[in-house]
Amino acid sequence: MCEQFETGLTDPSIQLGGPASYGSYAVAKRMGKIDKTLDLRGLRVLDLGCGNGCYTEELARRAEFVFGIDVHMPHLQAFQQDIPRVQGRGEQLPFASDSFDAVTMIEVLEHTECDAKVLTECFRVLKPGGLLALFVPNKLYPFESHPCHIGGLGIGPNIPLVSWLPDFLHKRLCHARIYTRRRLFAMARSIGFQIQKYGFIFPPLDSFPLPFKDTYRRIAARLEDSPLGNFGVSIYAVLAKPVQPANMTLPEATKCRFETHTYDVLGIPTHAVQLKQVVDRMQGWIRERDGCHSIAATGIHGVVEAQHDPSFKGVLNATDLVVPDGMPLVWLGRHDGHALRRRVYGPDLLLAFCEHGAGRGYRHFFYGGEPGVPERLAESLKSRFPGLNVVGTYSPPFRPLTAAEDEEIVNLIGRAAPDVLWVGLGTPKQERWMHAHKDKLRVPVLVGVGAAFDMLSGGKKQAPRWMREHGLEWFFRLMQEPRRLWRRYLVYGAQFIAYIALESLGLKKFD
Repeated sequence: MCEQFETGLTDPSIQLGGPASYGSYAVAKRMGKIDKTLDLRGLRVLDLGCGNGCYTEELARRAEFVFGIDVHMPHLQAFQQDIPRVQGRGEQLPFASDSFDAVTMIEVLEHTECDAKVLTECFRVLKPGGLLALFVPNKLYPFESHPCHIGGLGIGPNIPLVSWLPDFLHKRLCHARIYTRRRLFAMARSIGFQIQKYGFIFPPLDSFPLPFKDTYRRIAARLEDSPLGNFGVSIYAVLAKPVQPANMTLPEATKCRFETHTYDVLGIPTHAVQLKQVVDRMQGWIRERDGCHSIAATGIHGVVEAQHDPSFKGVLNATDLVVPDGMPLVWLGRHDGHALRRRVYGPDLLLAFCEHGAGRGYRHFFYGGEPGVPERLAESLKSRFPGLNVVGTYSPPFRPLTAAEDEEIVNLIGRAAPDVLWVGLGTPKQERWMHAHKDKLRVPVLVGVGAAFDMLSGGKKQAPRWMREHGLEWFFRLMQEPRRLWRRYLVYGAQFIAYIALESLGLKKFD
C-alpha cells in the first residue's frame, strides 16, 4: 500500500526536490557507499530519478551500460555527458521485465507518488539475482532535511524534530516521505526483495560553510558504523531480487496455492496472516497429507521466552506457521507495512476451524488441560457445532512423562487418526511438545492454542472483545490470576518493550 502526497504547492521543483551538484562531497560520499557493496563492472544499470546526471555519470564510469530516467525534463537537459536517458515515472517504467542487472535510486523514493509501486516496478525490470541500491531519508535523524511548510507558507529545511513527529503530522508539514529501517524493509519484503546490505550516512554538509569540515567528515565516517549511525540523515540499503520466488507455496499439484510473508519480531519470523488464511492453510495440509505440520499462536510471552532460551527460539523458528496471537505483535506487523486487522487469537482459531470443518468430517483430538477439561471442551464444541467429529481427548499428568507413558500417548493418538491435534499445554511447553513429536505422529496439523481449552470449556472467563482487540486482555487476565500471571505480564511485558527499543536504536540485534 502506498501513501499519496498532496503538498498543495504549485512549484514542482519544491515538491520533487533539487538534484545534487556535480563534484560535490555528497555525490562522492554516496558513490563510496555503493562502491563498497556493488561491483558494477560489466553490468546494465538503471539510474531511477537520475536528476541532472551527476550520479549517472559516476555510474557510467563503473558499469558497462547506464540508462537514466527522471520525471523532470529540465534535470535531464542539464546532463553534462551524452548518456542515454528518458523522461518517465518510477511507477510506470518504460522497460521490459528482467532488463537490468542493477537499479540505483538515490534520495528519490520519498518524492514519488506511490513508493510501493516504484519498488514493484524496480523488482519487475531487475533480472533474477539483480540488485537495487537506494538511499532514503531516515526518520531517526533529528532534523528534517527536506523543505517544510505550514499550509502554503514555506519555512525551509533542517527544522529540528519535525522528522520525529507521527507520520500523520509529518506529511502535513513536509514535502517528502521519511522512513524507518523497519518500515522500508517490510515494504521491500512484501514485494519480494531480500535485504542484502544496509547502513546509514551522516549529512555531508556541502551547503554549510563550517570550519573543520574535513575533520567532521572523518569522524562521521567512523560513527556511521557505530550504534550512533542509526541517527544518520539517510538509510542506505541494497535489496536483491531472488533467483527463485521466496513466497511460501504448497506444491502446484495440489492446486491449493497459499502465499504469505513474514516479519521479524526479535529474531522470530512471524507470519503476516489473518484467521481465514490460517484456516485455509490447515485445510490445505489436511488435503495434501504430506507430513506433520505445526502452528504456534504466540505473543509477548513466547517471544520473550525465546530470548531467554535459545533452544526455544529454535523451536519457534522450526514451526511451520507462527501466528500473531497478541496485539503488540499485530502492531509491529502493521508498522512493518502488513495489513493486519486482528490477532490470530487461539480460541477464535479453534472456533473458526470447527465452524468451517463441522460438515466436512474432520477428525479432532484434544490434548492438554487439567483432568476433565478436554472432555468438557469436546462436549461444548459438539453442542455448538453439530456434526463435529471428536475422536479423542487426553489430559497428561502435570509432570515429565516417562518414555513408556509418552509412547503410549503417541500410540493412542495414532489409533485415533485425527486430522487436527489441538494442544493446550501453555507456552512454551506446548510448542516444545509439538516440536518433539512431529516426527512421531501421523497427524497433518498440530495447533498450540494455550488457554483456549480452559476458556472454551467454561473453566475461565474470556476478556470482553473490546479489551482483546485493543491490547488489554493482559490486564483482565492479570486481575483474574495475579499470582500466576504477574511475572508473565509485568516482567515479560517490560522486557519486550526494552528489547524492541534496543533493536530499533540499533543497540542490539536479535538474530
